[in-house]
Amino acid sequence: MNKASAFLLVFMAVILSAFSGSALAQTFREPAKGSAERAAIMDTLRPAVEAELRGPVEFVVTTIRVTPNWAFVQVEPQRPGGGVIDPEETGFAGESDMMDGLTTYALMGFQAGRWNLIDHIVGPTDVGYAAWQQRYGVPAALLGME
Repeated sequence: MNKASAFLLVFMAVILSAFSGSALAQTFREPAKGSAERAAIMDTLRPAVEAELRGPVEFVVTTIRVTPNWAFVQVEPQRPGGGVIDPEETGFAGESDMMDGLTTYALMGFQAGRWNLIDHIVGPTDVGYAAWQQRYGVPAALLGME
């Protein structure tokens, strides 16, 4: 093997290693409780959930993963002050036996300097957000599907 071939092999190995494993892994962050970013993300979701649950809500955040362009959350809605929400007094009246509680999953995109609600689902009995990766081009790891 001549020097040019050896150099090319080493160069290709370096390039391939740069694009494998952890180099391709997405880096996510979890905005701190009380931070402006976390509040903005929750405030983006709140109007849609309040409309469906017919009243004001607070969120208990179970999961929040954020990249510069995306946010994925899993939250448990409750009434302000921690009040329990009766599904029969919401837009889901008569459907609660086909739901897995009021656990809410949401996807937000950061565009034009603000968070925008892309999609959400309340009370799915399966992985209701599984199609979001393909539908919206969101990284699978953001959804916890890797």
